[in-house]
Amino acid sequence: MDVEEKTFSKIIVMAAVMLLILPFITTFNEMLTKAVMNIGLYRFIEAYIVPPFTRVVGGVLRYVCHIPTAVSEDSLYLLRDGMPIEVYISWNCVGWQSLILFAVTLLTGLQGPYTTWSKVKCVAVGLEGTLLLNVFRVALTCVLLYYVGYLPALIFHDYLGTVLTLVWLAVFWYVSFEHLLKRRCYSGEGADIKTEGGVGRE
Repeated sequence: MDVEEKTFSKIIVMAAVMLLILPFITTFNEMLTKAVMNIGLYRFIEAYIVPPFTRVVGGVLRYVCHIPTAVSEDSLYLLRDGMPIEVYISWNCVGWQSLILFAVTLLTGLQGPYTTWSKVKCVAVGLEGTLLLNVFRVALTCVLLYYVGYLPALIFHDYLGTVLTLVWLAVFWYVSFEHLLKRRCYSGEGADIKTEGGVGRE
């Protein structure tokens, strides 16, 4: 079994395990949140990550979903029938857990004999996609809250968001192995490297 198959198999197994323990994930996240709060890292996220993240989500809701939305530093106000529905964006809602999971899969997925440039492209695409996924996740939670109600939004936020992250990682690695990552094969003792796309240097 090659590296691609091993990584893809691990992601599938991870997804199955996550589905089995899904009810316990919220409790685990709360424990992890307390640990990070004790470190003090949350202050950086609150000051420099939450405000721009909130503005981006507010822009998606206003211009893409056509929901009247007002934005503050850490809250969204969805206007319905003249009454605002406040959505507080905590530092723990911006999706740092998915970034950690993405970083863990990188440790395995990039171990193969791939060119440096293809690895850089893979990391860039994965990072951008994970960030966009988190924006989409929060925006969809707000849409559910606005049109359906609090309980469906809460269920999606606490449980289905994790499933969405795992689906994204599975799709990302499939696309990466098929199109982004290029294997290197040395043509001689020099520095010239022959890749699937031609000959070049690392």
